[in-house]
Amino acid sequence: MQYSFFINLTHAGSLVFGSLILLWAISLKFKDASLIDIFWGFGFLLVAVACLVMSQDNTLYTTILTALPILWGIRLTLYLAKRNIGHGEDKRYIAMRKRAERKGLSENNWRLRTLFTIFFGQGLLIMIISAPILFASAHASNSPEITIGPLVYFGVIIWIIGFLFEAIGDAQLSTFMKKNSNFKGKDADKPVLNLGLWKYTRHPNYFGNACIWWGIWLVACNSNFGWATILSPLLMTLLLTRISGRDLLERQMKQRSAYASYIEKTNSFIPWFPKK
Repeated sequence: MQYSFFINLTHAGSLVFGSLILLWAISLKFKDASLIDIFWGFGFLLVAVACLVMSQDNTLYTTILTALPILWGIRLTLYLAKRNIGHGEDKRYIAMRKRAERKGLSENNWRLRTLFTIFFGQGLLIMIISAPILFASAHASNSPEITIGPLVYFGVIIWIIGFLFEAIGDAQLSTFMKKNSNFKGKDADKPVLNLGLWKYTRHPNYFGNACIWWGIWLVACNSNFGWATILSPLLMTLLLTRISGRDLLERQMKQRSAYASYIEKTNSFIPWFPKK
């Protein structure tokens, strides 16, 4: 079990960090560190593919366990690539670059900082959050007779709910952004999306993302000690709600007058009927 886990970890880690070095080199050429955002879902896809390839017996359980992050990774990567490519560097990274310039950081030092903090930092998060896939696929390799239990079915159902929330939420947001792309008023007067899934939660895509990883964790719990990887969905949920997701976005959105009313009526994360 330990041997298989470290084989998975080594191969998946090599694939992820090797790809990150290549992506970092491309980002230097185009001076666009925000290319890393597109890699987020793709990184988990690489981990799942590595585990599937290294599996000694591709049982139904291993196939289900790895198919969930692969399907999610494909959708998210395509969505982010379509949304981000051709729009220049994200303002977050522009602000980081300007702060580095004000501190007198040389271009070479800035480049190394982006590699180790932005690119490798995301790689580390990917590997930590991928723990259920790495662990459970290693266990399945050593226990080909592993059966599909209730936790697998429940996990897949939660994953499907999450996938639909994220995909539909992203699609509704894209349609809304395109419809309002020519808005000429002040930024504070911009309209707020409060239809569809966005009527029931201010962040249906983030809620869906969290469900996806709780679902994957439940599938992993079908293996011995899979529950021990609970840090994975907890960390993903924390990222989505407190660090780089909801809270960060809402600090930027609160300047809009319509958003204050939206906050009062609509649940922050878990979907529920709007307040009257």
